[in-house]
Amino acid sequence: MTDIADAVLAALDARRQISPISDNNKDFGLDEAYDVADRVIGVRIARGEQPAGWKIGFTNRTIWDEYGVHAPIWGPMYREGIHARAPDAETLELDAGGFIEPRIEPEIIFRIARPPHAGMDDAEFLSCIDAVSHGFEIVQSIYPGWKFSAADTVAAFALHGALVHGPMVAIDHDRSAEWIARLSSFELTLFRNGEEVDRGKAESVLGGPLSALRHFVEGLEARPLGRRVDVGDLVTTGTVTRAFPVSNGETWSTELHGLPLPGTRLRFGDGIEQTLLRLTEQAAQARFRMENPEACESPEEHQQAMMASVAAETAISRLLLRDRERLDAALQTVADRADALSATWKSSSNP
Repeated sequence: MTDIADAVLAALDARRQISPISDNNKDFGLDEAYDVADRVIGVRIARGEQPAGWKIGFTNRTIWDEYGVHAPIWGPMYREGIHARAPDAETLELDAGGFIEPRIEPEIIFRIARPPHAGMDDAEFLSCIDAVSHGFEIVQSIYPGWKFSAADTVAAFALHGALVHGPMVAIDHDRSAEWIARLSSFELTLFRNGEEVDRGKAESVLGGPLSALRHFVEGLEARPLGRRVDVGDLVTTGTVTRAFPVSNGETWSTELHGLPLPGTRLRFGDGIEQTLLRLTEQAAQARFRMENPEACESPEEHQQAMMASVAAETAISRLLLRDRERLDAALQTVADRADALSATWKSSSNP
């Protein structure tokens, strides 16, 4: 399984596609796939990526026949791939070129306040959630043409690419019954460049997002992975509509009906320069703290800086993978900026 884990990670890092694992290994089933997923989680954490939640896939029964997958799957999300809309921004932006055959899925997202467990009813599951949001999951396929088995998708990061979402809305637990009813009955309209392309209902998502969460929690307990559902995790519960291919130049938006959440608006454009600037500054700040432990308030903060440095520089490498000259220049910029931060800190610490 280690060879398969290495192969799918190499495909992700290089943004290239490979043949489905099950094409050459007819015995590759879900047990083997989750074993691969476990190994991938370990490698990604070891190289500095920080798990921040879970995606649940194939919860929408209306798309099962389209993909030939007839049961939910799941996999972890990482902090580097989660993008929250700023309070003063109307539109989120992403570069579609950063993903492999990307598609867009409008979803409901829960934030975990205490870990749920199997056997809970809807009210108990809701009590484990402190806030809910709406956004888009960008899914991607390292398998050409979106042709795969369920096991293939589990091994390939559950097809997760990124999550963008709007504000987290606190749940009023004094009105739990109302929230439960709304989460199982809302409807959603999806637009591309202002034109309606699809509609979906909560009931299509295994009966509603809370039901999707239940399936995931029960499945994860039956077949544990290297991490559990933790406090603060975001869990995105599956697409409410069909998934659609996306490309730069498009703007996607939603309207929600029956749920007290704002719609989401996402524009796809060539945002490489803006993304590179953000990642360069993150990498430099992290490297400065990593190289100057005394500037950290605790050993834990220094450890976090080490992990953040690796994660940010890995993200830069992925962004500029096909442009070695720009990659070398970007990494040199990180080093120069970290040196400048260090010099400023040392100067202020020793006047």
